[in-house]
Amino acid sequence: MTSLVTGASGFIGSHLVEFLRRQGQNVVALSRRSGCDLLDRARTREVVGKIRPGTIYHLAAQSLPRESWADPQQTFRVNVEGTLNLLDAVRDAGIEPRIVVPCSSAEYALADDGTPIREDCALQPSSPYGASKVAVDHLAQLYGRRYGMQIVRARPFFLIGPVKTGDVCSDFARGIVAAERSGDRVLRVGNLDIVRDLLDVADGVKGFLALAERGQPGEVYNVCSGHGYRLREVLSKFKALARVEIEERVDPSLLRPIDEKVRIGDPSRLQALGWRADLTIDDSLRRILEYWRSVS
Repeated sequence: MTSLVTGASGFIGSHLVEFLRRQGQNVVALSRRSGCDLLDRARTREVVGKIRPGTIYHLAAQSLPRESWADPQQTFRVNVEGTLNLLDAVRDAGIEPRIVVPCSSAEYALADDGTPIREDCALQPSSPYGASKVAVDHLAQLYGRRYGMQIVRARPFFLIGPVKTGDVCSDFARGIVAAERSGDRVLRVGNLDIVRDLLDVADGVKGFLALAERGQPGEVYNVCSGHGYRLREVLSKFKALARVEIEERVDPSLLRPIDEKVRIGDPSRLQALGWRADLTIDDSLRRILEYWRSVS
């Protein structure tokens, strides 16, 4: 059986492809770099019809909230129209694969009281990206009901790990590596009192496999650790791993006018499938720092 991964050149997609291949699976990795843009409806139909996968992991997306404010139209095109083209290509091919559609924790309403967010909590996105993922979420549900497609939805929270850029953990790690090499030991930071649910991408992709194999079609599952980490604590752990003394300094340009104080997910539904996170936060931060030391 062949597994098809869209968005295979992205952060999560690349880790998922490597993980599935280590499991001995035959994997076809699709991305715009490989010549398949899901916005090209005819090309998508041609590729899916030729591969006829038994499992599809749909990772292709515009996944940056900040970028979605700059270009909301393109965010909706990539996320919603791309998903629509893929699902229609599956129908046109006359196949019945298991399809994992990652949506996002950005769909949920704010929950600053620290209560872990369950899958049945209210959806109220705070960015065009989050709104596009709500649309993808509902589209996947609709196609599953209307056409009997075997679609399982996932809502990842904050997946971290080597290769990722543009998130706070990689920013901290890259800043520390720069300090180790330049002698400038000042690390500019934003709000360190924010609490986030951080999960290593290695455990996240194992969650996607569990959903493909044991998830209930029509259901949605949080992919998260269930633990909240204050960014001040995360930075402290990074500083303990640094080879030089690091001094943090708040940079007003890194402070956001609106920033959710706490976002923690409830992974109980995914855990009920037998999934467990294997890596600790210390494992993850060490992996990230060593990666940036190796490539910087």
